[in-house]
Amino acid sequence: MTQIILNSAVAILIAAAVVTTAAAALRGEDRAMQKVPVRAKARRHPKG
Repeated sequence: MTQIILNSAVAILIAAAVVTTAAAALRGEDRAMQKVPVRAKARRHPKG
């Protein structure tokens, strides 16, 4: 009996995580990807 309750609880938690992830993905779909400026240090070649 305890095993069934634990399995049900785990299944509910997994389902909630899937629904939350799907909802977040659908909400974030409208936003365009923002490019983040990245500064790269100039590579200096060692002398010698």
